[in-house]
Order: sequence, then structure tokens, then C-alpha cells
Amino acid sequence: PGAFRGRGEHPKMGKLKQRVIPEQVSLNLSECSAVPRCSVVGHAWGDVRHDPTGQWLATWKENINNQSKYMQLAAQSSFKGKSDRSKYNKAAKLCDKIVGIRKSYKKDLKSKDKETKQLATAVWVIDRLALRVGGEKDTDEEADTVGCCSLRVEHLHFDPNNEGGDNKEIELEFLGKDSMLYKQTIDFGSTMYNENNGMGTQVYDNLKKFCSRKKDSDEIFDAINPTMLNNHLKQFMEGLSAKVFRTYNASRTLQEELRKTEASAGWNRLTAAEKVVEYNNANREVAILCNHQRSVSKAQETQLETLGGKIETLKKQKKVLKGILKCLNAGKMDKIPLKKNEKKMVEEVTKLVEKAKKMKDKAKTNEEKIKATEADEKAKQRKREVADIKFKQAHLWEKAPSKDQVIKRIQNWNNKISKAEMDLKHKDDNKEVSLGTSKINYMDPRITVAWCKRNEVPIEKVFSKTLRDKFNWAMAVDPEWEFNGKIAE
Repeated sequence: PGAFRGRGEHPKMGKLKQRVIPEQVSLNLSECSAVPRCSVVGHAWGDVRHDPTGQWLATWKENINNQSKYMQLAAQSSFKGKSDRSKYNKAAKLCDKIVGIRKSYKKDLKSKDKETKQLATAVWVIDRLALRVGGEKDTDEEADTVGCCSLRVEHLHFDPNNEGGDNKEIELEFLGKDSMLYKQTIDFGSTMYNENNGMGTQVYDNLKKFCSRKKDSDEIFDAINPTMLNNHLKQFMEGLSAKVFRTYNASRTLQEELRKTEASAGWNRLTAAEKVVEYNNANREVAILCNHQRSVSKAQETQLETLGGKIETLKKQKKVLKGILKCLNAGKMDKIPLKKNEKKMVEEVTKLVEKAKKMKDKAKTNEEKIKATEADEKAKQRKREVADIKFKQAHLWEKAPSKDQVIKRIQNWNNKISKAEMDLKHKDDNKEVSLGTSKINYMDPRITVAWCKRNEVPIEKVFSKTLRDKFNWAMAVDPEWEFNGKIAE
């Protein structure tokens, strides 16, 4: 049991989730497998099935929305790996079909039939702006989030800056999946949307026509629905849906952005850390395209402040090191600052930690437990203080150094400052963008693996242990591997 949170501003937030009992649970097993014993005394499993078409292992219905919940195989299982590979191969197949699809919807954008014109406009929006399809929702049961088909007149603001004339800008503002705000001003008259017969101006005219003589609460695409749109897409390619477009556009954008940076002057002179920054910039372009956002937490703000303070300290230490070098050159050995003895402080902290641990182990009464917790907090605080002191005098020596030692340490400090500044910029640039969502769900991992091999960047610099396990199937690709239609053959 617990409180229901839901996604975004869910109308049922705070309702009580009831405990799931074994009788509500159905298991999905092989016919030759033994049924696992129910560990709850006096209870038994509700049902045992042998469904080879289902990927789930157990299912039950929750009481808030009366929806079925499923327990699936782990993300790093070979079964899931095959599913992921199939998903990205399907998106790659779109590489060979996209020209024909675009040719078709560009022609239909000028159709006199309302339904045909709306279908073509919706496909253009899904392809070029990477919006989700969207479906009807009961706002008493779910948060009011929308996608392409459920856009309302109130979500579009024509000429938001009142520039007049032939301005073709529209500000799109609505709550997308997980109640994440999508707010972007799209210039449909720009070269980006009109080059190579991109039809951006025609789409603008269509949207304006679809919105005319309608109330703010009316739907823009009133002649179509998600089912019609998905059936329309399946005419071009088996299994084609808006999500396939998002996967295709995310993977294609990542590959193109990475290739651009690799072709830039001085690329081969960059360090692995600098190349990772460029990779993250490409990842950020994908996240922006897919509107993968996150709110900035207090912990993130504190982390940025701490990192900024660390950089300032390193710069001050570098200044001190330069002063030490001057003293050595001038023979003023008595002016050189030395490191205070840290041994006593470390021993003190070790004793405090051991004492707190013993108190915790011996504590039986509530009073003893409280004292043990207080002692533990005191030990942790002292440990932080000692770590801070050690950091603040990390640039110093216990006895007067040689010139070579100082020169080498100045170089080390230059590297530390450069790395910390790069880290701060990366964290600040990405604080409102979720890089992980596109990395886990939309960008073909083989693009990243091939890029790492091609540029001698350790894969662990861009993929966490969890992702390396999840995408184990992608690790054997060739350095020159490319996301295109051939891989789907």
C-alpha cells in the first residue's frame, strides 16, 4: 500500500494504492516449468497461464485506474535485447522509405479533401517536429496531456511577437507526456522547413485554415484520430508508427551531429574528455528535438554551486603555486607555505567512525539508538571537514619542493581546472534537458558504440554500466557502422 503519484498533474494523485494479494496475480510460465510456491501463508496464486505470445511473467490489476500491471524480463535480458534490436532495425528501415513518404505527404498537403489534408499535415508535424501522436483522454481519469492529433486551437499562437506582414511563426505551447511543457516557436517560413521543397509555408497555411472559425477548446485535427493516422502510416511500411519516426529522427540526428563534429578542424587533437563533451552536445540536440526535459532540483543547483566553488579554489591554489615558483627562483625558502600535518586529523576521524559503528551495533533501547545516530552524524560531519581541509591544501608539500615538482603540479592544476570547467559547463547546459531518455529509448546504441571505437573514447565515458548491460548486443559493431536501411535487411 502507498500513495498514488501518477505522471504529471494527475487528477487521482494522493489516492491510496491497496496491497496486492496473491489471488490477484496471474503467472505466465512454460508448460514444463514448476509453479513457484506462494510464500504468503494461507494464500495461492490467482491463475497460472502458458502464453508464449506474451512477454510478461506476472500480471495484476491495480485499484486506482483499474489497469493491468505487468512484471517483465530485465532490461539486460537477451529477450529484451532482441526486442530493442528489432525496434532500431525497424527505424533504420525508414531510411529507405522516408523519401517516398515525404513525397506522398507533400503532395497531399495541397489536397482539397479535408481528411487527406489533415493526415498529410499531421504526418509532416510528426516527421519534422517529432511530436507524439496523442489520443483522447478523460481529464477526470488522467492528466490533460496532448500530442499531434489532440492539439487544440488554444495550443497554437500565430505570430506570437506581433510582427505582422508575411510572418509565418507559430508558438506551440502544451503539456506533453508526463506533463512536460512543450513550448517552442516554429518559423514555418524559414529555410530549414522550406529547402528541398520542405513545404513549411504550406503547413503554416493549413494549420491556420484548420484553426479558423473554431473555439479555443476545439481540436485542430477534427477530421482524423490516432487510429486513422497509424493506419495511414502503415500503408507506407509495415509496423510504421509515430514512435518509429521519433526513433528514426533521433538516431539520424545523432549520427549527423557526430559526423559534423568529426569533420571539423582540429578534431583529432581533442582529448577523450573533450570528445565526450561534443557527444553530449549532439545528444542534447536529440533531447531538444524530442522535448525530453526535466525540472531543476535543489540538489542540482547545490551541485553546480559546489562545482563553481571548487573551480575558484583550484584557481587560487594555482596562483599560490606560481608564487612558490617565484620564491624558489628568488631563493626565499622561508616564504614557501607548507602543508599542515593531516595524519592526526585522519586518525581522529577513523576513531570517531569506529566509535559510532560500535555504538550502533550495541544500541538496543531507543535512547541508545538516538545517541548512536548522533555520534554517526558527528563522525560524518568531521569527515567532511577533514576532506575539505585536505582539498584546500592539496597543492602544498610537507617540505620545500623542487622547481620541477612545482612546474609539474602547475600543469596538473591547469588540467584539473580545465576538466572542472568543462564539467560545470556540461552540467549547466544539460540541467533542464534529460539526455538519458533519448539515450535509453530513441538513439540507436550502435551509433554511439561505433563512434567510441572510431574515436578511441572508452564506452564507459558515455554509457553507464546499466546501459552497457542493456545494449550488450550492440557492442560488437564495426567502427565505420552506419545507421541506414541496409542494417534492417
